[in-house]
Amino acid sequence: MMRAKHRKHSVLIGAILMGWVVAGCGSSAMLIHGLSIEELKPVPGILPSARLVKGTISRISGDRVQVDTGERAPRYLSLEAGGDEARGLQVGGAVEIMVNDRDEIVTYQRPAIMSPTKIFRGSLGKSFNPQKERVTIRLDTGRDVGFYARTVAMEKLAKLEVGEAADFAVDRAYLLVDVFSLGKPRELAVGSSLRAPRRRLEGAFVTIGDGRMRLRMKIDYIQSFPVRPLLQPAIEQLDPNALVSVYLDGQGQVIDMVRLNER
Repeated sequence: MMRAKHRKHSVLIGAILMGWVVAGCGSSAMLIHGLSIEELKPVPGILPSARLVKGTISRISGDRVQVDTGERAPRYLSLEAGGDEARGLQVGGAVEIMVNDRDEIVTYQRPAIMSPTKIFRGSLGKSFNPQKERVTIRLDTGRDVGFYARTVAMEKLAKLEVGEAADFAVDRAYLLVDVFSLGKPRELAVGSSLRAPRRRLEGAFVTIGDGRMRLRMKIDYIQSFPVRPLLQPAIEQLDPNALVSVYLDGQGQVIDMVRLNER
């Protein structure tokens, strides 16, 4: 089953790589539906909830790599799951293992200056279905991008709410391997705007598009407001005519929302 799972992921990785085309002078690449890799703004590092464990390979048997880390029990890695990083591993060699906050192995690498993952910030764009293994992330720019997720990250992704902001970790194959929630939509908006001027309005939701939401106000006219990108996925889930309270910042952008019928 593990081999079949890995073959499936290999196909997915191939699909991702085929979506890349060289742009401009060849210094940048495009990732899935014309998204520039630079637009993701990934930064090398690991999530605050993760940690790196260093160890020495004590045994290799078939696909199984035993690593002594100084902990009570050895760690076990899969050669297939390691991809390129697994090539050249040998008994006595050093390895760095990244584990999440549940002490689950997320990825690993041979010792290197760079961390095994890159981190980018966004929010959940659509409800995640673990059976499809694909997650839609909305970047701060408002652009949606799809990633395939490794099994170890699926339970966390399934617990995220649409519009919930998070830091996402991707491995060298650009598969999503871990996530660190930054707060649900309302919690994030309130927490980031406590000192900012806010204006409260009530109305009935009409539609959202091009980064703006339209509300039918009490005196029966429709008004349009720009919406902060991280809040857009939550607003997109509203039913027509849903009664809401929205909060505007000093620039007139919607920075928070409450469904009145859910109080």
